[in-house]
Amino acid sequence: MNRVMGVAAPAFVLGDEGQGPPDEPRTGRRHLSSVGDTDAVAPKKRTPCVLLVEDDAAMRIVCQVNLESEGFRVVVADRGAEALRLAAAEEPDIVLLDVMLPDLGGFEIAAQLKHLPIVFLSARASELDIERGHQAGALDYVTKPFDPIALPERVREDLDEFTRSGSAERVWRMRFGQA
Repeated sequence: MNRVMGVAAPAFVLGDEGQGPPDEPRTGRRHLSSVGDTDAVAPKKRTPCVLLVEDDAAMRIVCQVNLESEGFRVVVADRGAEALRLAAAEEPDIVLLDVMLPDLGGFEIAAQLKHLPIVFLSARASELDIERGHQAGALDYVTKPFDPIALPERVREDLDEFTRSGSAERVWRMRFGQA
C-alpha cells in the first residue's frame, strides 16, 4: 500500500492485453489493476457445508454456533426425514448425525446417505453402538457429552483426512485404531 495524503491506498498499474490474468479474454484494451491485490489472484476457498442432524435444540444451537464460528456453513435438521431432504438439496460435505431421532434412527439415515461422509453424535456410547456406527460406514463417532468448542477442529480433521484418502475406514482408524 502507498500512503496518499496520510491514507493507505493501493498502488495501481496500467496494463495492456499481454499483462492481464491468463484466463481473461484479450481485448487489446488497457486496464488498471492493483499491485498486491491478493483477492484478485488467489482462488477463493470453498466453505465446507455441514448437515447437522440433532433433535435437541440446545445441542443443535451450540454445535451450529461453534461450527459457524470456525468457518463452516451449517444446515440444520431436527428430524431424519428433513435430513434426507436437505442432504439431497444441499449436497453437504459432511453429515453430523444424532443416532436417536424422533422419526428415523441415525443408522437408518446413514444407510440412505452412504454417498456422504458421516460423523455420529450420540449419547449411546457402548462399544456395541460405536461398532454399529463403524459398520454403518461412519468416519467418526463422537459420544455425548463432548466439548462443542473442539467439535469444529475434529470435523475439519475428519473431513481433511477423508478428502485426502477417500476412505471412511482410514478416518475411523485414525480415530479408533485398528478395528
